[in-house]
Amino acid sequence: MAKINIPSPRENHRLFGHEAAEQQFQQEFAAGKTHHAYLMTGPKGIGKATLAYRFARHILATGMVEAKKQQEVGFSLFGDEPSPAGAISLETTPDDPLFRRIAAGSHTDLLVVSPAYDKKKDTEKNIISVEDARKVPEFLSLTPAEGAWRVVIVDAVDQLNTNAANALLKILEEPPAQAILLLVCHEPGAILPTIRSRCRKFALAAPSRAAFDKALAAVAPTIDPSNYGALHALSNGSPGLAITLESHNGLKWYQQWLAALQPDASTITRQRFADSANAQKSPDAWRTLMHGWQVAISRVSLWPHKAGATIFHGEEELIAAIAEPLDRKLREEWAGKARNLIAATDIFNLDKRQSIAMLLQPGLLDRLAA
Repeated sequence: MAKINIPSPRENHRLFGHEAAEQQFQQEFAAGKTHHAYLMTGPKGIGKATLAYRFARHILATGMVEAKKQQEVGFSLFGDEPSPAGAISLETTPDDPLFRRIAAGSHTDLLVVSPAYDKKKDTEKNIISVEDARKVPEFLSLTPAEGAWRVVIVDAVDQLNTNAANALLKILEEPPAQAILLLVCHEPGAILPTIRSRCRKFALAAPSRAAFDKALAAVAPTIDPSNYGALHALSNGSPGLAITLESHNGLKWYQQWLAALQPDASTITRQRFADSANAQKSPDAWRTLMHGWQVAISRVSLWPHKAGATIFHGEEELIAAIAEPLDRKLREEWAGKARNLIAATDIFNLDKRQSIAMLLQPGLLDRLAA
């Protein structure tokens, strides 16, 4: 299946399902009650980074208006008046000059900190280094060049290594004036509690099913709408993840996982599955494959309780056949050790075919990475 091109958050002018967060931020900003740091948490692929860029565009656009007013009026004995609510919408079209400059990464008052690109693996690294984090205090020490504000986006803050997190914490403890940090976070439990405590939090959930459908129709119109329900269930409602899964046959892989996990599956069936899975070389294809495993083992662990909507016809029978021979404790142990093995496979570049073969058999629990 052909890869579906998803616009990057800096290039995406459409957002679905987070209207309440947008309205709340706009009202606070217009009332002059802006916090120095915002932490946007939630699952991957639901639009957190896209929302951060919408906030950034709004801040920088409003700041340019404020700076222009100050130049025209001059110094006021009564201080700066907050901008009226709704003066500048968070909705910006791609033909807007400010939008184009931010999309191109050329706005002087915006700094984006994210993992460096790994040319060898053709993907982003998993860690943001301390060298990159140290760019933040240097950037914020400067006076805004084009307006009233300087903005930093960190995508994502849970990817900061220890030294990088401590470097960012120093800025959060003593924030400079006219500066706002927008921190994207996939796993709040993975960041320093002191960082969490110094931020205004936006806990974002996956969009509604209606918003999910609208997102797929707008961003990935080639996806068959009859697959929306299955993709919604498989992705836990994340439009970004759903599009990635569709691009890499995620529904097929999930079905094949359940087939290969059947107690009566033949050795040849499992070997063929492991060979086919091992042939997936791109990072997104591998993540799609492993996501299918995570969903499968989660549903097997929770059986006989149902974990979410049915993904395909006959799924429940396959899950029951896997779960019934194993008691709940053994299933939970299998799931926990399997997750450790998956992490070790990624970190230490272990033999993927061998790892997949081990994931298929709970009898190999003692050999799974601890």
